[in-house]
Amino acid sequence: MKMMPLLCFVLPTVVPVYFWGETWTNAFFIPTILRYTCGINVVWSVNSFAHTFGYRPYDKSLNPRENIGVWMICVEGFHNYHHTFPWDYRATELPLYNMLTPTIVFIELMAKIGQAYDLKFVSPEIIKQRAHRTGDGTHHLWGWDDPEFTEKLKEKYGAVSHSEDRKQA
Repeated sequence: MKMMPLLCFVLPTVVPVYFWGETWTNAFFIPTILRYTCGINVVWSVNSFAHTFGYRPYDKSLNPRENIGVWMICVEGFHNYHHTFPWDYRATELPLYNMLTPTIVFIELMAKIGQAYDLKFVSPEIIKQRAHRTGDGTHHLWGWDDPEFTEKLKEKYGAVSHSEDRKQA
């Protein structure tokens, strides 16, 4: 916490003055205050969208939601998962998204060099049980069971639903 004022306010003000000949006023208000204000507003906006729009596949009683749009912009859009399983160091159960999330990549890199250890994650069985018990029914919605992927579209693209095969078995 002691480094925050140095990294957030002092360095962004001093560097433009000494290296680029900027005035103290411009150096303080543009790269420091404007950057800080824009940064916290982006974070707050992401939190607002992640708590307002989207699905709640893991726990419908929690306000945070899964929002693919937030993920596409900030690479952190799986808020319902994060609040349902707070001890899981990953942002989601989906491996592809885990590989693309900088926070997870950084944590795993730190684990490989010994700076992070005892990383905890939730087993797939527990995730499925919890989603079935408390979710809103949208767990793994994007795919065959997506209501927007109609039978007509499946026929048009020659798609075969594997979930229908499982239901018949």
